[in-house]
Amino acid sequence: MRSKQRSISISHHESVEETREVDVVVVGSGVSGSSAAMTAARSGARVAMLEKSETFGGSAALSAGMFWTAPTVEAYQARIPLGNLELGARLVGDYADALAELRASGVRVADEPKQDIMTFGIGYSTDIHAILAWCREEVVAAGGQVRTSSPVIELLYDGGRVTGVVAREDGNRLVRYEAKAVILATGGFQGARDELTLQIGPNADRLMLRSNPGSVGDGLRLARAAGAGGTKAMSTFYGHLLPYPVDRFQPEDYLPYSQYYSGSTMLVNLLGERFTDETEGDELLNQAVTFQPQARGVLIFDEHVRSTEAIEEPFPGLGATDRFATAVDAGGTYAVADTLSELLDQVAAWGIDRIALGLTLDAYADAVASGGGVARGIKVSAAARAPQQGPFYALMVQPSITFTFGGVRTNTDGEALDYDGRPIPGLYAAGADIGGLSNYGYAGGLAPGYITGRWAGRTASQQAAAVQLKRGPALINAAQSTTHGETA
Repeated sequence: MRSKQRSISISHHESVEETREVDVVVVGSGVSGSSAAMTAARSGARVAMLEKSETFGGSAALSAGMFWTAPTVEAYQARIPLGNLELGARLVGDYADALAELRASGVRVADEPKQDIMTFGIGYSTDIHAILAWCREEVVAAGGQVRTSSPVIELLYDGGRVTGVVAREDGNRLVRYEAKAVILATGGFQGARDELTLQIGPNADRLMLRSNPGSVGDGLRLARAAGAGGTKAMSTFYGHLLPYPVDRFQPEDYLPYSQYYSGSTMLVNLLGERFTDETEGDELLNQAVTFQPQARGVLIFDEHVRSTEAIEEPFPGLGATDRFATAVDAGGTYAVADTLSELLDQVAAWGIDRIALGLTLDAYADAVASGGGVARGIKVSAAARAPQQGPFYALMVQPSITFTFGGVRTNTDGEALDYDGRPIPGLYAAGADIGGLSNYGYAGGLAPGYITGRWAGRTASQQAAAVQLKRGPALINAAQSTTHGETA
């Protein structure tokens, strides 16, 4: 006999109005949820993909569509030494097959790769909206369900495994989805200010949300309620530096406001001091600025950077734009001067110590001239270039967050693990809901999301079939026992 189901998250007094039976429920419709749902459906599972927002796609739908990750395991280890090597190795190993699957679907994938993405990655420009639509079409074609405005508010548990979810549909209507597997793909917890402060610390509540606003840690909370363990990387995240302040910040601003060229500038804090190696790249500088006074920094650069990297297309699909001019138009605090001395005078008028600024710049320029080294205690890369060609520019910047790097503990099959590392039957996770694949260093967004979604979708469908096979004889035996009893 099946054990009575109970919820393992918050309690609700409203009664469930409808029960639907499926094999796999996928919570979230971003690239990882869409990939998981499609993979499970194409494997023969009856799938329901539930999206809490009014539209499909999550944060993936806001991206430029670059499908990239580390080119080799060695490159992954070098850029992300704190990452989960087991997950990273499988990610790199599965990349070519995932890319071939996208090409076979007919969606646009560039013929030539882009090298050195985020200083080290390799990838191809794609049409992310077409990928998301293709995944949904495959689910529907296999007889599955895809629903928006359907937030999942509870997991169901029968004492031994996760057996489904309760979703709120049509405003207040509660629907129970009985399932043999549940995949969490809700996009991370970057929208939850309390969780950010808890995990990241001071200044985390200052981070500009450069993301789908619905990613507020639903997957993490549901997984914790089921006994899932946490991961490393809870205090690290992905984002890009933005001008400070900005008059508005809407999804259409996320890409043009990002100051991707910051790795070619000198970056100081509001004390006039450098605090990190700028050549690490904008996504790492973004994290470093978070922990500086008032979570702000100042980019100082020259006309060479202004007329080259600041207006170049960082990678195909993003588009070329004048990022400094865009930052100024957005309301960012800036300065322009014919000489560095005049520029530092203007920056000092923002409340930054002029003497400290001068000492910092002089030490940096000396270290650059010497081929790199250390300037006032901070590393200067041999690849660094000091401002030298006027006019000179300064821009005040602030950090943002696109998604978090910590989350649900999983294995390379997408199974959610408890604190002792044991799989939680019936529970899986993918994309930004899993933790540790990226950790301070960034392994990519779309490709890891799509690939980890395939892991979870494949394993969940296999387990759903195994559960069905196991239950089949039990139901037949139960029916025979009842028939025999009635005859007697």
